[in-house]
Amino acid sequence: MLTETQKRVADSLEDELIQIRRHLHQNPEIGMDLPNTVAFVKGKLIEYGYEPQSCGDSGITVVAGKKSGKTFLLRGDMDALPIRELTDLPFKSENGYMHACGHDMHTTMLLGAAKLLKEFEAELDGQVKLLFQPGEEILSGSKVCIENHVLENPKVDAGMMIHVFPFKGFKAGQIMPTPPGTFMASADWFEINIKGRGGHGSQPETSIDPINVAVHIYTALQELSAREIGSEERFVLTIGEFTGGTPGASNIIPETTVMKGTLRTLKEDVREHVKERMTAMAENIAKAFRAEAEVIFTNGCTTNVNDPELTAFAKESLTETFGADRIVAIPTSTPLMGSEDFGEISQLIPTTTVLLVASEENINLHNPAIVFDESVLIEGAKVYADTAMSWLKKG
Repeated sequence: MLTETQKRVADSLEDELIQIRRHLHQNPEIGMDLPNTVAFVKGKLIEYGYEPQSCGDSGITVVAGKKSGKTFLLRGDMDALPIRELTDLPFKSENGYMHACGHDMHTTMLLGAAKLLKEFEAELDGQVKLLFQPGEEILSGSKVCIENHVLENPKVDAGMMIHVFPFKGFKAGQIMPTPPGTFMASADWFEINIKGRGGHGSQPETSIDPINVAVHIYTALQELSAREIGSEERFVLTIGEFTGGTPGASNIIPETTVMKGTLRTLKEDVREHVKERMTAMAENIAKAFRAEAEVIFTNGCTTNVNDPELTAFAKESLTETFGADRIVAIPTSTPLMGSEDFGEISQLIPTTTVLLVASEENINLHNPAIVFDESVLIEGAKVYADTAMSWLKKG
């Protein structure tokens, strides 16, 4: 657990972390291309005494501690969302992007942990590797970092992530260690491209209407959960985008129509079965209407799995450091159907996920009006540092 001296040093960073967070919030970038964010984070890490290393084009890693013993990974994501901010914050984003999922909070907390770990580097019983990751929102960053050897040099033995969350009925700063086992669903983003034959709206018999075909495919896909997968299995298939036709030209039957959406599952065999059936259904329904359909799975990630032993240890350590009144159970007994590309790392090493209550509003992540409580920034830095230092100490 963190010592009283370490806690006091952490608390002294509060004003600095608030300023860092406000800079990141006001200057969000999305996806895998984060040049300004990367430059800012690297600058801070150099200021703290680190030698940042690139992990792919936009990932950043640094290592604190002795060049021996085990290595614990701490991960914070850096990318924002393509959402126009609707808050009244004086440091709100004006560029059409927004940190509506709290990644500015995560990056700031990890920078706080980096400074704290460097301050007490001589007391670490091993090494802590910090990963500042791009592209979580597009489910790509973790894979790229793995491909660029984030779990090697030094070899990583275990790791954790934090995610801020709004929870009405809980207090900002309360800490939620999450349950062991599968905690978050896998995700697959897909698009279904339907090709018909365009023509005049007055003569549909001479055309092949791709909108009509798409509607039949849409309806059929909803039957997968009702008639093909057992009721004991949970998965979510959502079409979030449906595009066909030309604006202002309602008398034209279009040539093509596109549907895009996501598939979320908790088991790999269910994931693969549903993907196979989606493809077969779309192709054959289109064929029945003399059209063509192609199903493309564009990107995705596996389930996020909490290692039972590490998860139990993290909860025990955090309870000892913060007190039992600060540690609360997540208000659901079932895995979340949201996804997190940290799951890719969780399939390779023991990991755990900790949630931090950062808003008491009844408002969801990804909402353009969400506001996070900056008082939790220093708490997140402590959670990161405490988990890593305690795990290394236990050996």
